[in-house]
Amino acid sequence: MTEDRQGDGKPALVGLLTLAGGLGLNYLFERHNVFKIWENSPYPISWADGFYPPVCVFLSLAGVVLAIGGATSHISIRRLLLRALAIALPLTILHTLFTFGVQFVATGADRLGECPGLEQAAASSNVLPESKARPGQPAVSCGVERRGMFLSYYNDIFVYGMTNNAEQQNVLDRVAEQFRQAHTHPVQVNFYEKENWSVRKLENGRTLGSRGPQKLIRVVNIG
Repeated sequence: MTEDRQGDGKPALVGLLTLAGGLGLNYLFERHNVFKIWENSPYPISWADGFYPPVCVFLSLAGVVLAIGGATSHISIRRLLLRALAIALPLTILHTLFTFGVQFVATGADRLGECPGLEQAAASSNVLPESKARPGQPAVSCGVERRGMFLSYYNDIFVYGMTNNAEQQNVLDRVAEQFRQAHTHPVQVNFYEKENWSVRKLENGRTLGSRGPQKLIRVVNIG
């Protein structure tokens, strides 16, 4: 029996829909969702952050192969699907390894130079409690993360010990103003119920501080 030939444009249409699905899911899970609000952990990283990028990359690559193959070639649909799998799967694995490598090597560091201005903007609200980790300083810190299939840059701001909605909004307004004036990368502001910081004394007499589990109560994206 001869294999069915594609000639109705359906494989190309399926490819375009698959590509759109991969890009759309990346947009949704990268930061336009509420999953992070439900997570109680020391870091505001959702379970989805380790799961969705490979899926989105695979769907996007497979969609490209199907769209191009369906529009330019006349091989069977089965062979086209196998070709998409053979190309998309190894490239997805390489992308995933590269992503994990980037996250491991540069996690939390201020690689954009925008954190000092954002921290100062949050502190200018004059409603932040005093930091337990840095006595005499406001309870706010900042770091930079890369997320999604495109490894997009995001400034992460962490505010501790502020549960009042009006005070939170005051901080958000100041940070949003700094975002607009300084044209920073997108900002994710994470409010924690309290700052869990403990200090223990070592045998050599020195002290060591460590951060314990903290309850994340609100996440707001700016930009």
